[in-house]
Amino acid sequence: FFGDASAANTMFLLVWKKGQQMATFHTLEESNEFKAASNIEDSHVFHLKLTPTTSGAGGANNATGFRRLMYLSKSTEAEEVNSTYLAEMAGIATIRNQEIGVSGFLMYSDPFFFQVIEGTDEDLDFLFAKIGADPRHERCIVLANGPCTGRLYGDWHMKDSHIDSITSHPAMKTILYQIARSFSSMWSYLPKSAGHMLLLGKDPNKQPPEPMSVVVTFIYLVEFSSILSHPGLTEQCAEVLSTFVDVCVRNVEGSGGNIAKFITGICMAYWPINRAEDALTALQQINEDLAQLRGAQAPGSALSLMYSRSGVHYGRAMLCNAGTRKSDFTLLGDCINTASRVASLAVTLKSPLLFSFEVRCLLGDEMRDEIESAGMHQVKGRDKPVVVYQFPSPILDSDVVRQKIEQFNPGRYRCSMPVLDYETMNPAKRPPIFDNAPKGNPKIGKKYNAAAHRDSLVDRLTEIARLAFPGSQAGGDSTLISLTYLSNSVRPMSRLDLAAIQRTALRRNASQGITGCLLYVNGLFVQTIEGPRDNVINLYLKIREDPRHKDVVTVYMVPIQDRVYQEAWTMTTASEDMLATFPPLQDVLSQLAKSFTSLETYVPSTVVRYLTAGNNPRDLMPVSVECVMFATDICSFTMLTEKSSLEEVWMICNTFIDACTSAICAEGGEVIKLIGDCVTAYFPSERADNAVAASQELYMFCVHMREAFQEILDVRACIACGVGLDYGQVVMAQAGSLGLTEYAVAGAVSARVMEVEALSRDVGRAIVCTEPVVDRLSPPLRDS
Repeated sequence: FFGDASAANTMFLLVWKKGQQMATFHTLEESNEFKAASNIEDSHVFHLKLTPTTSGAGGANNATGFRRLMYLSKSTEAEEVNSTYLAEMAGIATIRNQEIGVSGFLMYSDPFFFQVIEGTDEDLDFLFAKIGADPRHERCIVLANGPCTGRLYGDWHMKDSHIDSITSHPAMKTILYQIARSFSSMWSYLPKSAGHMLLLGKDPNKQPPEPMSVVVTFIYLVEFSSILSHPGLTEQCAEVLSTFVDVCVRNVEGSGGNIAKFITGICMAYWPINRAEDALTALQQINEDLAQLRGAQAPGSALSLMYSRSGVHYGRAMLCNAGTRKSDFTLLGDCINTASRVASLAVTLKSPLLFSFEVRCLLGDEMRDEIESAGMHQVKGRDKPVVVYQFPSPILDSDVVRQKIEQFNPGRYRCSMPVLDYETMNPAKRPPIFDNAPKGNPKIGKKYNAAAHRDSLVDRLTEIARLAFPGSQAGGDSTLISLTYLSNSVRPMSRLDLAAIQRTALRRNASQGITGCLLYVNGLFVQTIEGPRDNVINLYLKIREDPRHKDVVTVYMVPIQDRVYQEAWTMTTASEDMLATFPPLQDVLSQLAKSFTSLETYVPSTVVRYLTAGNNPRDLMPVSVECVMFATDICSFTMLTEKSSLEEVWMICNTFIDACTSAICAEGGEVIKLIGDCVTAYFPSERADNAVAASQELYMFCVHMREAFQEILDVRACIACGVGLDYGQVVMAQAGSLGLTEYAVAGAVSARVMEVEALSRDVGRAIVCTEPVVDRLSPPLRDS
């Protein structure tokens, strides 16, 4: 195996327990991190240079400069797929792939295809384009796509295998289905930037911020708050939002741009520096598309009230991951704030599209001849005035649009996405927009304690169980259920370790009527537990506390009629059982689990709870409900972005967002959006006290943060926040159908709460509540 250093692959081998345990790593740093995390003391590290002559899975391995791509898709002919079907498909692929030099494998587990292909960039791009257009499958999602040092499946120009040919054990088929189903459903909620990270096999949460020069825009749905406030248009709000999302996605992504996020009736998007003209053209096209849409509507349709307004700016920004418990891939920087100010200025100037002098400098002569100056104006948060430009076009007066909306009569028009009243719905049919488990009495003014902020797992499981078993009663529920979870081992597991786990499980679970299966694959635990609902949940809570694993994520929890696992307990180690028959199965399972764990933090909690209970998120009904709205941001953030480096801005936001999400979730709130330094959330109407408690905890966090860093030169010593609380009706609905899905929380109160938060600067108070919120506080808190 040892070859010439110039042609060799480098790896580091860690050996401990006198040679009984070994692990390999790509870098010495990875080896040292693993050693420290596992508390390994007596060990040796060997630096090896290897030149593999054959792959462990499929033949010759003498290629370099290759790429490996893994994808998941759903069969459109699931009832016809069997071993013969796969063999015919693989036979045709083998002939084609031999000609172009592509190797790989294809596996099927009803109803999903899992395929890996490896070859040159050109060959893979050509082949994957053909694969994506194949009508025999749909929802083709890339799980990994990155360079590889050699072929793993050299002689397999297309090895095929049906899961039934690999193993008759139900664990693998069940696990593959559950993870693949959840992953496929959640993918459309993922920010594209985070998705690209996953495609390259990277964890978005662990990526450093990436500075870049971008053209940034904020696209506003004009007077959407007026549509939300119109009592006759409430049921059409979801349809309006969904249409707005689709129009923006089609034009932004179609012009080479990226959607950063949707914020109720606002779209934030960006383009590379060399696509400034494409950006302006796309924004003009959005206006034209909405104009055509307005003219094509039936009488009474709120789609005839849709207008857009955009503000554009150019500058340096940082593409980064913000937050850990709830995450968002976003842009940070002074240019983002300026783009927002330009969009606000467009309202005053009655312009449908306004852009800064910096954007004008990026345009070619031909487009410069089309534009006209809109003057120099002072904007909020900036010392210097901003020079802006626009295209000659009819004015867009917000007052006229508002008047049109107020006078609009929908008549008997019925939209395709009606909004239902949450309170009048059957409790068993309500979407899981609230974490309904009791939180106890909020501790007002308590000291911030980061260590105390853990997953409210009992609450999450209670809510999932309510959705999965709507007829069950609290206490003593013996409904038969199945629960599947993923976790990562904190250290490599030997056969003795796994045997010890099995002995403990057999002794503990027999008396509880629990059966199941534990699968261990190269550091990954995948476990399914079956039994009476209360017993399963209690056991899972204990399993979560086990120090031998981490990063525990619930994948599936549903009622079952019959047990899949009849024995008291089974233990399956993939390396010795199923993977011996088909080694690539390890690649599929490991990549699926890794991607799923990363993906969950980006998806709204409502969607995760609904999906984990065995439902399709597309079936989430739009609802209107009254709730306490929460908004907070960092005081003087614009000034901080002007005077701090991009790295410092990212550090400030990450620290603040983590504190916000922890305080909100600990008090039973639901995070809606992470918008730069701003966090929005909502609380149930009866939890106004909890909203105040979260606000006070966040305030105390900022106080302690300033005290901790006041003696050193650190920008975190400047963190102070304002919090606004308001109460009102919002609409919660799915929006979008063109590959990007948004779970939106929209209402007049969602815009008004931002204004309430801004009042905290004017009145000199960190927390500002409106009168409707105060009316819902408990007497002791109201009196204080």
